[in-house]
Amino acid sequence: MTRRWQVGAMMVALWGCASRPARLVVVGSSLAETVSFLGDSLYAIPLTGSGGPERMRWLTAAREALARDTTNLTARLRLARITADLGRFREAIGQYNRMLEAHFSDARVLRGRGEVLLRMRLLDQALGDLRKAGLLAIGRGPILETESLLGESADSAAGLSFTTVQFRTFFFQGIAHYCRGEYATAYPVFAEAARVAQTTDDQVRAILWLFFSARRIGAGEEGARVLELVNPEWAQRSDLAELWLLFGYKGLIPTDTIRQLARSRSDEVGALLSYGLAYSLLLRPDRRTDAEPWLERARSGGNWSTLPYLAAEADLARLRGRIVR
Repeated sequence: MTRRWQVGAMMVALWGCASRPARLVVVGSSLAETVSFLGDSLYAIPLTGSGGPERMRWLTAAREALARDTTNLTARLRLARITADLGRFREAIGQYNRMLEAHFSDARVLRGRGEVLLRMRLLDQALGDLRKAGLLAIGRGPILETESLLGESADSAAGLSFTTVQFRTFFFQGIAHYCRGEYATAYPVFAEAARVAQTTDDQVRAILWLFFSARRIGAGEEGARVLELVNPEWAQRSDLAELWLLFGYKGLIPTDTIRQLARSRSDEVGALLSYGLAYSLLLRPDRRTDAEPWLERARSGGNWSTLPYLAAEADLARLRGRIVR
């Protein structure tokens, strides 16, 4: 992660940031939330098990908090985040639009809307918001956020998992470029995300996608250098599936173990591990057809908003001759 990459990432973050954020209108079927990279309509995300009632309680609490003080931006951000947690992405976009009418210079609002747009596959609009958020965050100390959106760590009785606006601004920009197949552009952005990460979990997330990007542009030596950043002692502070994959690529976890874990899990962990296996096959032209079952497995769960689902869908679309924009 040299200075050259850091400057490149900052240029990506700042490009096109001069104008005031636009009010976005998401077009399409009134019943579907969005359209996949493969052209399919994507409908409401099912909430299974105990998670559904718990998230509905969060929604009720967020609405009550906002009713007590309708001018409280933090309360409005929390309501929009929980609305997105429930898979109501169009509704969340409307909430962010209304916030931007009065808070168009707040990086938190643009970052949040940018992430929702990314998960809705609206990559150009997502990048526009995330770049503007990056510009607004320049020169400021870490702007803390709690982790959000379905499939990731969320508020619980055990406490909160914190991240920063700066990290997520770069990280989700990188994901957008990665989904578009712009791996050389994604690489320095993920490098910047890793640089600004405040926690081991965030650093692990950025380094995994940094490694994916490096190898997709054929940079084998750079990929090896990325793996050198992975510290086995991180296992004492993180239990992310991203770390399991990095350990697998370093040869610290057998590939068969990763395969067994991927087959045994139907959640986002299983999706990420399945994508990690597919990704390795995609690097080999003679094995790309073998990657398709793992890509399909990565997107077999009901939650189409997760990052491994997005990446797998984008790769399948390219394998089938579609342009991902």
